[in-house]
Amino acid sequence: MNIRTLALVLGSALTVAAGGVTATACSSSSSPTTPEKGDASSGSSSGSSSGSSSGSSSGSSSGSSSGSSSGGADCGTTPTAHVAEAGTIFCGFGAGDAGDQYCPTGQECCLGGAIAGGFAADGCYQYGSTCTNGGGDAGSANEQPLQIECNQISDCTANGNTGATACCLQGNAKCASGYTCGTLGTGACTYPKFSDGTGIACEGTAGGTTATACQAGEIQVCSSQADCATGTCTFGKWKIVELGFCL
Repeated sequence: MNIRTLALVLGSALTVAAGGVTATACSSSSSPTTPEKGDASSGSSSGSSSGSSSGSSSGSSSGSSSGSSSGGADCGTTPTAHVAEAGTIFCGFGAGDAGDQYCPTGQECCLGGAIAGGFAADGCYQYGSTCTNGGGDAGSANEQPLQIECNQISDCTANGNTGATACCLQGNAKCASGYTCGTLGTGACTYPKFSDGTGIACEGTAGGTTATACQAGEIQVCSSQADCATGTCTFGKWKIVELGFCL
């Protein structure tokens, strides 16, 4: 073998060796592309995927569904009639799953006033007496217990107000924002709901079977169309109590 041939052989060997070193270096730098369980890459990938998918999907789907149906207002359940025999007054819902609460003839309903940490329970008290369940700020009607003498005109007559011709929500109650209260307000929620007001009382002295209008600024309460001097008996809410209103 002459010197020229030996040089060629040695050159080829060096080239192959260099290529092997280069290949080994590339393979080493690219090996972490598949992260091991529990490393930072794996945690980031899993957190991002589950967080984005569950948060965005469930949050946006339920939020959008509830918001779109009511234009952003929480309408709650649609009120229903709670009609009872004359003299028996619907007084909201009992504690827990007790269902509808009614005050028998001879008693009125008192919605609880403010107490430390919330409001007192609604209850039944002697008809015509002052409600004493709760107190709160004497300067605010919304802090005081509120009297309900009737849900219909016949409640008045059955409890001794024989001349009554109207059952009226007194104290300048207002249509709550987002609700539909006839000519008093329109909103995304299709039933009426009233806020403020100082109580529901029997009015009128003429007696008989024909309903007469409440005083200006008051809302006529009803259980049937016969309780309305004008308007249509429509079920809604005053605060938390489901009642009919002549609208």
